[in-house]
Amino acid sequence: MASRGEGQPLSNSNGDANVPSNVTNSPVVDSKTNNKEETPADTKVKVEDAVVAKAPDGAEVDFKKISVDEALKVLKVSAEGLTSAQGTERLAEYGPNKLPESSRNPFLVYLGYMWNPLSWAMEVAAIVAIALLDYADFCLIVALLFLNATISFVEESNADKAIKALTAALAPKAKCLRDGKVDSMDAANLVPGDIVVVRLGEIVPADIKLMGETGEDDHPLQVDQAALTGESLPVKKYSNDVCFSGSTIKQGEKHAVVYATGANTFFGRAAALIGATNNVANLQKIMTKIGGTCLVTIGIWIIIELAVQFGHYRHACAGGENGCPTLTNMLVIVVGGIPIAMPTVLSVTLALGAFKLAKDGAIVARMSAVEEMAGMDILCSDKTGTLTLNKLTVEQESVQPFGKFSREDVLKYAALSAQKNSEEAIDVVLAESYEHKDTLWNDYECPKFIPFNPVDKYTIAVIRENKTGNLMRIMKGAPQIVIKKAHNSSEITESGTQRITEYASRGFRALGVAMGGADGPISGVRWEAIGLLPLYDPPRHDTGETIRRCIEKGLLVKMITGDQALIGRETAKQLGMGSNIFNTEVLLKAKEGKGLPDGYTSAEDLVEKADGFAEVFPEHKFMIVEMLQKAHHMVGMTGDGVNDAPALKKADVGIAVDGATDAARGAADIVLTEPGLSTIVSAIIGARKIFQRMTTYSKYTVAMTFRICFTFGLLTTIYNWYFPTLLIVLLAVFNDGAMIALSKDRVVASPMPNTWNLKAIFISGIVYGLYLTVSSWALFFTASKTQFFRDKCHMYSLNTRRAEVYRFCNTMIPQLGYAAATPVCQVAEYSKQEHCTRAGGPDRTNGPLTVLDQCVAEQYYVRNSILRSLIYSHVSISGQAVVFVVRTMSHSLLARAGLWTYIAFFLAQVFSTVIAAFGLNGYNYPDKAGGNGFKNCVFCRTAYRNDRHGGFPAFFSRKVPQAKTENVFIDSVIGCTYYVIAAWIWAIIWYMGLDPIKWALAWALDEDSMRTGRRGLIDRTQAPKQTEEPQGMNHMGAVSRHNPLGRVSLTQPSPQQLERASMVRVGGQPRPAPPPTGLRRLSAGLVPNRA
Repeated sequence: MASRGEGQPLSNSNGDANVPSNVTNSPVVDSKTNNKEETPADTKVKVEDAVVAKAPDGAEVDFKKISVDEALKVLKVSAEGLTSAQGTERLAEYGPNKLPESSRNPFLVYLGYMWNPLSWAMEVAAIVAIALLDYADFCLIVALLFLNATISFVEESNADKAIKALTAALAPKAKCLRDGKVDSMDAANLVPGDIVVVRLGEIVPADIKLMGETGEDDHPLQVDQAALTGESLPVKKYSNDVCFSGSTIKQGEKHAVVYATGANTFFGRAAALIGATNNVANLQKIMTKIGGTCLVTIGIWIIIELAVQFGHYRHACAGGENGCPTLTNMLVIVVGGIPIAMPTVLSVTLALGAFKLAKDGAIVARMSAVEEMAGMDILCSDKTGTLTLNKLTVEQESVQPFGKFSREDVLKYAALSAQKNSEEAIDVVLAESYEHKDTLWNDYECPKFIPFNPVDKYTIAVIRENKTGNLMRIMKGAPQIVIKKAHNSSEITESGTQRITEYASRGFRALGVAMGGADGPISGVRWEAIGLLPLYDPPRHDTGETIRRCIEKGLLVKMITGDQALIGRETAKQLGMGSNIFNTEVLLKAKEGKGLPDGYTSAEDLVEKADGFAEVFPEHKFMIVEMLQKAHHMVGMTGDGVNDAPALKKADVGIAVDGATDAARGAADIVLTEPGLSTIVSAIIGARKIFQRMTTYSKYTVAMTFRICFTFGLLTTIYNWYFPTLLIVLLAVFNDGAMIALSKDRVVASPMPNTWNLKAIFISGIVYGLYLTVSSWALFFTASKTQFFRDKCHMYSLNTRRAEVYRFCNTMIPQLGYAAATPVCQVAEYSKQEHCTRAGGPDRTNGPLTVLDQCVAEQYYVRNSILRSLIYSHVSISGQAVVFVVRTMSHSLLARAGLWTYIAFFLAQVFSTVIAAFGLNGYNYPDKAGGNGFKNCVFCRTAYRNDRHGGFPAFFSRKVPQAKTENVFIDSVIGCTYYVIAAWIWAIIWYMGLDPIKWALAWALDEDSMRTGRRGLIDRTQAPKQTEEPQGMNHMGAVSRHNPLGRVSLTQPSPQQLERASMVRVGGQPRPAPPPTGLRRLSAGLVPNRA
């Protein structure tokens, strides 16, 4: 009696496990060749030599060199597989079948959000602040850093968790024999000893040893293991060979036994020795360029300001708190010019946008694909399942029998040719179309089935009739192939071709069926054609409307189908697409220079202008994508099969449609969980909205950098006027913090494909920034150099012109009962203060101190302190209002923004207005540096005693600097009271000019093709794709749901690695080791790797 594993197939086509297995005591095979030659007896590997049956626990076994029977003995399993209890026990022993995830320290992840060039600049500013003993600014700068990090950490973590939950259903699956039945289960639950089924389009879930018949009946698998070994072409794998986890099955189907899982696989062991890939996303490059421009601008202004203040104005620095106002003022440029919130806003916008796309049925596997999808201008779409329902129906009235066969015979043999319990659409429809389908398999059984492969384009079922025991082969496949193989092909070719053409003209797909004997090799079978069946896949009800929407959005849809051109044209007509569809032969001839259709100038012109291509093979898809990319198009490609993977990888946006194979999903950038083209279009619109939000913030932040640098740089260098860092930090907290709301802003998707137009972003940012600088300068000049507000608005004067201040003091001093030349220490309020009572009296470094000198100093101090509140209020209002202009191309007051955008603006400006109106009570206090200040100021009034305009300033500290000291330049802040109304009115007036400037810039820069009206041409040079910078000799990628073992193409392994590739320690096999450095799990590529 044959032992388990000898001559008994694992299961038949019905999925029954209690049938003789394919496992045999087959000869050892050299897996490095395709020759099925038995190893000579003197070199055959023995069980004992391979450390098998008698191997102690913990010994290594080379599964490549032992037979299937020996492997089963080593793994302590029979050909019937494991039971559920055994599987659970082994799962506890060996651990899950995946690389262990690195446990990231949340605290270090949190700190990672403060590790970028923009944060570094803020950290330098904090160091400068603490060095100057500016505790308030130091605390606020540090708080701002932590606030941004906290928002990033919380928002991205929440989005990451949500996407993980949504994508759990897409975890890799494996068909496994447990408890005598083949069921689908999570690949992570496989254990050594499991019997699995691997087939076309699937990724090998673990290291396996193939089982099955040997000799002529051994149909090898075609296995692509380039991701592991660097081999560029698929290799044949026969029974007794091993396949490694991460390989892709390109052809065939076999049963196999799992001998290694997780970190103990060949890939897992290699991963433990190598580092991770450093992926530099395109968004990171964009942020680097924008941030770099901002830092350069800041650096230039710092140099200018320091040179002018120390060189021209001769400012001095002293130790202690507030001892060097010039350096403190420098922080205004640093803190105000750095777009500190940019990484937070852009990454949160991308994360929340990706989460929204996932809920809508489009899961992002590579984050930068969101940008590229927004810029996609050509979509090459599969017909079947994407443009159509992928629900085949046999048009029974049009079935064409050949010779002696009837229509019912054609349907019967077609049903027998279908693999039972298969999920393939053609198998399902053929099985369901036969009238007596419920009793058919009572009379027949299928002991063997040769699956479809893209090269031969047919399947073969070996059928046994139960009554007689007779065997026959039934072939189904491409009609041309079936007719060509028939022994009477010459007699039926003409009528068959006519019928196929007729089917195609009606939008039907033809399927041929033939039968032959079961004796001898397949190549010698005498086939007899049975007939042709028309299959019809109706278009989706919404596809026509969806294509119309695509055209409106500047997206051209090209049909790429494996069907005949006639079928493609008929479907295109039904969908309202152009019917200018060619077969690939026309394209190949054009590419080779052997002729072009009328009206085309080149092969590239043909690819661009054609509405689609038919009879397309996977390699043609790759070629079409490549040609379109060379013509400067951003190309999307849909696919579902393993052979679509190269084209999906080549495309700017590879889209795995609903129901795609694991291989297609692994190669794709976007994975759809809903069927149809409408899901793709919804994803594109969603991506454009995400892009619009990111562009809005980019324009805003560049404008604010130039506005802050130029406004305060010019005011400091021209007027020797300082601004407090404290207000700039508050400005960043309120305004930049409010920009988080942009991630949920209500935007309209661009009517044209998007791309990062950095030239337009920088130019528009500079123009907006300079325009706002002029508005702030105009307000400053009007308030501090004229009497406009006093004379026209009856407000107290902030005029700091020398003549006006001296006139004011010379008028006020006598009214207070003093003479201008009186020493200041004779003023009653000052005579008992420290300055006057200490030895030597007040500081006389710059000469004696008179009442007039002190009055002028106090007036300069008070007016400038109030002026700072006014300018702060205007900068805050007008700056944040820019976001409403740059977020839309229509008039900003007519384009409704998101509710959270309005709420954020309202709250930020309420806080800013309150601070401006009430001030900071004179902080920074001028009496700290060297004690050169007075309390209870006498000459700090904003009006004469009998003047009806204005009154006393809104500060209770009443501390003022001593005249003729560096303290007069202290950047204190006093509330500007009703001047905030002037700030609001001034901001609104200047706001009216922003929309015309926007339209002029859009026309000049041709944004959204406003001037040229161009469609479909994308400048790919400004948006480079994500690149990989390998670290070390080999590398691996991040773990994701499509790539559970973090597989990317490894460089060619060393001979030593390959020599031990199939060696595994058995018996004492440990649980997976800790993960390699840099290995981390990311959900859908959501969070950029900050390791």
